[in-house]
Amino acid sequence: MAPEAPLDGLRVIEIGQYVAAPYAATLFADQGADVLKIERPGGDPYRREPARFAAWNRGKRSVELDLASTEGRAEALDVIDGADVVVENLRPGAMERLGISTDALRTRHPGLVTCSISAYGRSGPSRDDPGWEPLVHARAGAQQGIFTGAEPIWLPFPMASVAAALLAVIGIGAALVKRESTGYGQHVETSLFEALLYLNAGPVFHRPGHRPRVFRQTRSPILHTYATRDGRGMQVNLSGTERWRELARLIELEDDGGLDFSDPASLAKLSDRAWCDGMREELGRRFAGRTADEWEAALLLAPAAVAKCSTLEEWLAHAQVQANDVLSPGGLAGPPLRIRTGKPGRVRPRHGGVNGALAGHRVVDMSSFWAGPLAARYLAELGADVVKVEPPGGEGAYQLMPVLPNIYMDANRSKRGLTLDVRCDEDRGRLFDLVGAADVVVENAVAGTWEHLGLDEASLRAVNPTLVYARAKGFGLHGPMASRPSFDYVVQAATGMEMTQGGGHPQPVNFTANDYGTGLHLAAGIVLALLVRMRGTLVSTVEASLMMTATVFQSEHIAQLALHGERHDDVGEDLKGPTPACRLYEAADGWIVVCAVTDVQRGALLDALELTELSVPALSSAIESLTVDAACSRLHSRRVPVAVSVHPNAVLDDKEVQSRDLLITVRHPAAGPYVQVGIPLQLSEDRPAVKGPAPSPVRSRKAAGA
Repeated sequence: MAPEAPLDGLRVIEIGQYVAAPYAATLFADQGADVLKIERPGGDPYRREPARFAAWNRGKRSVELDLASTEGRAEALDVIDGADVVVENLRPGAMERLGISTDALRTRHPGLVTCSISAYGRSGPSRDDPGWEPLVHARAGAQQGIFTGAEPIWLPFPMASVAAALLAVIGIGAALVKRESTGYGQHVETSLFEALLYLNAGPVFHRPGHRPRVFRQTRSPILHTYATRDGRGMQVNLSGTERWRELARLIELEDDGGLDFSDPASLAKLSDRAWCDGMREELGRRFAGRTADEWEAALLLAPAAVAKCSTLEEWLAHAQVQANDVLSPGGLAGPPLRIRTGKPGRVRPRHGGVNGALAGHRVVDMSSFWAGPLAARYLAELGADVVKVEPPGGEGAYQLMPVLPNIYMDANRSKRGLTLDVRCDEDRGRLFDLVGAADVVVENAVAGTWEHLGLDEASLRAVNPTLVYARAKGFGLHGPMASRPSFDYVVQAATGMEMTQGGGHPQPVNFTANDYGTGLHLAAGIVLALLVRMRGTLVSTVEASLMMTATVFQSEHIAQLALHGERHDDVGEDLKGPTPACRLYEAADGWIVVCAVTDVQRGALLDALELTELSVPALSSAIESLTVDAACSRLHSRRVPVAVSVHPNAVLDDKEVQSRDLLITVRHPAAGPYVQVGIPLQLSEDRPAVKGPAPSPVRSRKAAGA
């Protein structure tokens, strides 16, 4: 029988609070690591909110220690002595002030891997700025964008912390993989701000000298929420000719509307306002002919990238959730990474030298669009040799380059490219040769695609029994929605995210958080799988899904339902914030977000604005006459947490972005230069690196190692 705990014997110490470090440590606990959570006297502040604490702290042991005392520090050092990993998210400088800096810990134990997660990094002008989630959301351009334009919305999900936790796991896992062959540990570092920039990388992507476009409410028929006969919503999110044809079959649209994504002239229709308006009206009439539940029933017979805008409660009761063990036995969000191990056995050790923590490992990327390619990109930038395998003419995202270059360019940098027609025997043989020499295969095709081509997991494993087969799926492997094509906003709709974001009305998040988040989940799973192999157990599969990522983002709301039977409205009636002290406000020339979370800060907020009443009307009236700079200056002077809420086109002006070069320019030989989000993760010894631009699909024996 395969072992149940892939990381059994690994010891992790968490010195954390709130979300980021606790969730990172939880992901290790999910895979069998022994995790000890060191809490301050009185405990993690989230213990005062049991649902939030439960959401991020499963599977651990815990101890309260006063690290400021000699006795507490000595006890902490004792437990760290036998550990493999220490992960912390205290304020920058806190570990040093306590006398247990990460550098000192690694000097004491050279094989120790340490990790720090901060709000804005341990260096730079924002080092000591307040790091509450809404402030990070504001500065990273996440509150404005494609669905709301310059009108911001309050995000009710701790997306920055979740992404930072996943980045930490990727970095820690890669450092542990390298330690297996070298014996040395190293320091891993990331921040909430860099993590959210990564999630928001699509809207930030732009040409040098040209700011990212200011999107308004989408007018496209292929990315839209359509009203049904009973007043509910159906979310459509399509990319590619086949996805459009599936929608046309579902709604019985004759001649597919004449749209062909592989034909540039036809694809140009998506830039034709008259065509888009007419097609959107036509689709609107057809969706209005049935109820949302009737459309959901029709999708079981004719799957398409469409979903009902469900409430979170509807999602948690859905057969898809039960079929994939999305929830834990206690009703909380369950482990998002599925790592399936096989028999004990070692593979040839990979010695990568100075070329990255994962150097020497070989990856075949057979995925398309975002989640799978992003996971493979992370492996490449950590040192792995990644070959992107595409069909003649390029994968779907490559075909969309004239309209949305960010999908292909951002997800596929740092890889080599190879074009193969796998229906041809010669090219099938090349693929088998490539897989036979690889450590990992990454794929995210619709269920049944590879089986139809005779290139499924069993076929690839026949040529490489030690292969790690990594999948990213929309709705998992089982259940009534498993065969449904899925893109980010379809998953947002189905899992309740849009209804939670909209306070009971469908409102998509302004960026593709689930695509990028699932890329992080899958990359974390692959890195941990490589670690498990290095420690003596073969891994068969790693699985992640957009469905699980969307559920993880809603972990606190799910925990509220599990523990209290109800959940809070965390966005407010106008989607500007849940309380007067935690809210978006419009100033004379833009928007600011206030996040006063203590009585002292709330009192300071009133003093700064010369108010006696803490109410939305009073604060709105005081702020609307001030410029953004004047409002922030007043609040900063009284130490009230505040930030400017910017559109993605202004992110490049942020002082932290500029001082630390968090955006980079990558030049593609055919498409030219583009500004992209850099690598939001650092390792002290084996620093990740961008190896080059995304490949152009070309036939090449060299890429296959021939």
